[in-house]
Amino acid sequence: MTTTLAKDYQPFLKEILEKIQVARYQMLKTVSKETVNLYRNIGKTVSEKAERWKSVVEQLSKDLQSEFPWIRGFSPRNIWRMMNFYDTYTKNEKLTPLVAEIGRVQNCIIIEKCKDELEREFYIKQTKEKGWSKFDLIEKIQQDYFHNNLLAQNNFETTISTDLKARVAWEFVDDYNIELINPDQPISEKELENTIVENIVKFLQDMWWSFAFVGRQYRVEFDEKEYFIDLLFFNFKLNCYVIFELKAREFDPRDIGQLQMYLMLVNEQIKQENHNPTIGIIVCRNKNRTVVEYMLWENKQPMGVATYNQYKNLPENIAKYLPSEEEIIKRLEKLWSDE
Repeated sequence: MTTTLAKDYQPFLKEILEKIQVARYQMLKTVSKETVNLYRNIGKTVSEKAERWKSVVEQLSKDLQSEFPWIRGFSPRNIWRMMNFYDTYTKNEKLTPLVAEIGRVQNCIIIEKCKDELEREFYIKQTKEKGWSKFDLIEKIQQDYFHNNLLAQNNFETTISTDLKARVAWEFVDDYNIELINPDQPISEKELENTIVENIVKFLQDMWWSFAFVGRQYRVEFDEKEYFIDLLFFNFKLNCYVIFELKAREFDPRDIGQLQMYLMLVNEQIKQENHNPTIGIIVCRNKNRTVVEYMLWENKQPMGVATYNQYKNLPENIAKYLPSEEEIIKRLEKLWSDE
C-alpha cells in the first residue's frame, strides 16, 4: 500500500466502521422492539384464553419448548409474565407505545418492582434515554431514584434558562449514594472528599457520565486571598461548570454564602463566554428541608442542597415531603414536554 493510499485509507476505514456500528445498533433496536411486540402479542392471546382454559399456560409452555427447543423464554413463569405485561399496559394508551422502546427484561423489572403508573412511566423513559442495563435499572429502583429526583431541593426553576430546565432536572438528585467504609461513624469533610475522589468512576456513573472531573481543592483567588473549591466538574450536557461543596455535618445557612462566592469566582475567572452559568451543589450529612427552601427561595444563582447516604428506601421523615400525585403528574408532564 503506497504512502498516499495509506493516508487516505484510514479515514475511509473509519467511515466504514462507523456505518457498521450504526447499522448494528439499529438492528439491535429493531430486534428488541420486535421481541417486546411478540411478548405483548403472546400475552394478549394467552390472556384471552386463560379464563376458560385454566391449564393453558402449562400446556402452552410444554408445546412451545418442544417446538422451539433452541429458544429460551417459554417457561410457564415467562408466559405468565407475558400475560401480566399485556394486562398491565393494554389500557394505558400513554405507556403502550413506550414499552417497545426498551428491552423485554427491563420491562419485566419495571412491571414487577413498580406498582404505580407514574413511576413506571418515569423508569421507562429514563431507561430509554440513559440506556440502562437491567442491573442499572434494578439499582436505581432500589435507591428509589424516582422520588429521589422529585424531592431534589434547588432553585433551578427561577435561575436556569428555559431551554436548559428539562435537562438540568435529570442531572441532580436529593440524596447521593456514596460508598463509605463505616457510613454510621463520624466522618470529616476531607475523608468524604477522599472517598468520592477514590471512587470517582462510580460517582460519575451515578451522575450519568455527563460530568467530567476537573479537580479537587481547586484553587481560586480573590482580593489576594486563596480559596479552595472541594470538587469541580464540567457537565457536557449542560455546557457548564458544576461545584460540589462537601459538608460532613448538617446544612448551615452560612454554607449558601460560601457557595455564592465560589460560583461568582468560577464564573468570572474560569467560565468561557460560550459556557452556561455555573451551578453549585452543597452535599451535606443531613438538612432541615424548610430551612433549605427558605435559603434558596430568592437566591439568584443556580444552586441546590443535597444529602449523602440518607436513604435507600424513603423513611417517614423524608416521605412526608413527597409531592402529591397531582403535583408529580404536573412536574413530569412539564419535564417531558420541555425536552
